[in-house]
Amino acid sequence: MKLGEMMMNISKFTNGNSVDTNRSRTEPVKAPETNAEGKARESAPLTDQVKLSASSKSIQQIEAEIKEMKDVDDATVERIRSAIDNGEYKIDYDRLAGKMLDFEDRFNF
Repeated sequence: MKLGEMMMNISKFTNGNSVDTNRSRTEPVKAPETNAEGKARESAPLTDQVKLSASSKSIQQIEAEIKEMKDVDDATVERIRSAIDNGEYKIDYDRLAGKMLDFEDRFNF
């Protein structure tokens, strides 16, 4: 049998489609879809859903709060910087610790 005749005989089995010789032999073969399944899939509404974790929601809330904050007041920053440099700035350590704990609590879910 000649090569051309063999190709014709093979094309009878593949309906003229090329055969993927690189495909793994262990790939599962999908059963053909029935007409009812195809129609059900076509008529079913497709909806995209996004579910956010609690941490993601918290981060979004913090980002929203940051956006609402006022811009930096350069005069106030300079006044505080000058007070620190001169040793005149007094730190309320209890208030600072409380603010740090509040900030950390926002990230503990």
